[in-house]
Amino acid sequence: MHGKKIRLMIMDDEVAFRELLVRRFARSEFEVTGCKSGEEALELARSGSFDVGVLDIRMPGISGIDLLREIKTLQPDFEAIMLTGLATIDSAIEAMKIGAYDYLAKPCKLFELEIIVRKAYEKKILAEQNTRLRDELKLKDDQRELVGSSVVMQALLEEIANVAAQTGSALIHGEAGVGKELVAWSIHKASARKDNSFITVNCGVLSEGKLETELFGHEADAFVGAGMRKRGIIENAADGSVLLDEVEQLSPSMQVKILHFLDTGEFRRVGGFSEMRSGARLLFATTEDLLRQAQNGKFREDFYYKISSSLVSVPPLREHKEDIPEIAEYIIHRSNLAASRNKRLAKKAMEALLKYDWPSNTRELVNVLERAVSLAPKNVIQMKNLPISFEKKLKPSKQRHLQSLAKIEKEHILHVLDAVNSNISKASRILGISRPKLYRKLEKYKSGSGA
Repeated sequence: MHGKKIRLMIMDDEVAFRELLVRRFARSEFEVTGCKSGEEALELARSGSFDVGVLDIRMPGISGIDLLREIKTLQPDFEAIMLTGLATIDSAIEAMKIGAYDYLAKPCKLFELEIIVRKAYEKKILAEQNTRLRDELKLKDDQRELVGSSVVMQALLEEIANVAAQTGSALIHGEAGVGKELVAWSIHKASARKDNSFITVNCGVLSEGKLETELFGHEADAFVGAGMRKRGIIENAADGSVLLDEVEQLSPSMQVKILHFLDTGEFRRVGGFSEMRSGARLLFATTEDLLRQAQNGKFREDFYYKISSSLVSVPPLREHKEDIPEIAEYIIHRSNLAASRNKRLAKKAMEALLKYDWPSNTRELVNVLERAVSLAPKNVIQMKNLPISFEKKLKPSKQRHLQSLAKIEKEHILHVLDAVNSNISKASRILGISRPKLYRKLEKYKSGSGA
């Protein structure tokens, strides 16, 4: 099951029962220590660490409950199964309150006890992994940020700040690879929820049933193989943020259930009958035109309008190529290869990056640069360090240079309007013209008299 031995403590004052358990577990992947008293067990816990304990509640001297309380202080991730021949509701409640994993009455079936011990160990391992991942993610997340000084990026950052100040759901739209998850993360970190959880769920990789149990959790034995009660992501997120990526993949029935949560803040675990509450904020991301899908009957209109009350459009990289030098420097300096962080792009390599249209957007830029960083033997990344097919893909448009000034102006104005979600006031400020003048130009384009 696991590469290392499971360190198991067995504490019971009944010699025959204790030795039976020690022999039983020693035959498997356990490192077993038997203790005849709470005092002996506590001394061992002070000098070494244990994964799981099987503790008799009723002991002379230090009881099982008192021992668990002491060990939890020394080793917070320690898991315990409490045993007693005199089971009472009060002792069960007290044991669970101070962190016991489970509670069994003697005599118990040994195969059942072994299953519970293994599950308790799995819980401990998951807790340790979660702690480690939280620390690693915090280190990485502290360094994550959107990079770019162009007007397009500044408009995006302004939109993020506006959405972060709100409390409702938001829809993030953009092509694959533009960084929709990073935008959602930026909204979370700029909001009052920044110190709480941020969790991403990809709706496209989970079946409907699996997605429902992941989001809402399930009650014990809610379905075949369900096992113990499980809290879902929305419940665990509490006052944090949850990003549902590829939201277009949600089935109509899942859209209804999520819509209910958005309207009421309440949900039901699978197999449950009572309404649960959560303060989690839901963010959604998509590459699709959901409005068109809703109008064509492929997506629920009520769900679309609910999740898109705040809409953030993330521009493709080809629309703000002027940010590529800044983004490239950021990617190189954040390389996992310590020796590569001082590298820089040669002039021709940078020109190639600026001419390329980046169909897979920033994700493609990251992949190209990470590969180039690892291949460049010196501190300068040359054209030859870019992918072999990269130069062939370069297709600088000569037609662009033959366009009239009016045509170029029109394209730029429409580009800025798209970047600011058709906000006339923002667009006029960025373009440096008055709102009436901008309206006149748009009317001209609409009538077809513009270039």
